[in-house]
Amino acid sequence: MKHNKIQWAFFYVSVLPFLSCCRSIHRPIDRLMPEIKVKWVGDNREHTLRKYHLEEYALYQLFDKQHFEKNLLSAKPISIRNTATPIDSTFLTTLINNLMEEINNGKTFFSDFIILQSKDWNFKKKKGLLIVKFNNYPFVVKLFVETPESFVSPFDKGLEPIFFFFMGGGVNRHLAGFTRIKNRDIIKQRLMQSKWAETTDIPEKWYWVPDKTRWIQVKGKYISGNPHEKTIQFPGTYCVIAQAIDAERTLSLLNSEDKKLALEICNYLDIWIDPHMKNFMIEKDTHKFVIVDTEHFPTTVGLREKINFDSYSNWYLYLAGKCWNNAFMQTKRRRRNPLKPIPEMCLA
Repeated sequence: MKHNKIQWAFFYVSVLPFLSCCRSIHRPIDRLMPEIKVKWVGDNREHTLRKYHLEEYALYQLFDKQHFEKNLLSAKPISIRNTATPIDSTFLTTLINNLMEEINNGKTFFSDFIILQSKDWNFKKKKGLLIVKFNNYPFVVKLFVETPESFVSPFDKGLEPIFFFFMGGGVNRHLAGFTRIKNRDIIKQRLMQSKWAETTDIPEKWYWVPDKTRWIQVKGKYISGNPHEKTIQFPGTYCVIAQAIDAERTLSLLNSEDKKLALEICNYLDIWIDPHMKNFMIEKDTHKFVIVDTEHFPTTVGLREKINFDSYSNWYLYLAGKCWNNAFMQTKRRRRNPLKPIPEMCLA
């Protein structure tokens, strides 16, 4: 007990100078601070966020409506991985609609799905990113739900989304989700031209939206130093549906060969995929190296240069340093005029 009191006393002494040096209430508001106003399309109520970390690319160049509509799950049959057996996609649509209804009714367990990941999902508010798998079909669903109110609240979604917000210029999981299929197609093509053409693969993916989903409008000014207003609209609810992988095993940081192969492929792809080991699997029967997460990594962490890593420890140290610098070490001049992503690192 005495030891705990000493720790708490040390903590308060350490943070007291920061707590006492608050911002003066007489300091004028910076008129050039980036600002977004977010609302439902067709509504008048707006929610506002003003942060220096908001950047144009992260907010306005990730959602490609034409590409999104082109890759929507249609009523046509879709393929089951490694078989010639197609499945009527209307079955999947019916089950996803049932999933949405169960979520809206407050259920945390679902009739036709098992939960794979819910760390970025708020069951009470019914917002965030929820990853589930069909019970009877070999497909995974990544469900994204955002509202205007939650869009301007980047700091109540968990620690990892906060890091991404600082590093990626205001990007969040909802916006980054729009990069998954376009990035999948690009890295698939690059792998087909490499020495790994026969030994690597990526599952097919499609977008899906509810019939009556509401759309979000984001209007911003002074974004990346641009004084003119910019506006974008995108669906508040959508899914990415992917072929499920029957894994022989997942890769491990304890396996030196796994680490070497993963980093070699990621470096070849200019780190356009997250090198995290959970994003790779060795597929059963085919024994292929399969990339399951195709979120555009330069967008997520705001890469401004091409980089390579020779070890996972260097990769983790780089990300930690970048997050610290983006969050706390930028000058006012740099905040007002952030470095733009180089074209070679962008999807758009």
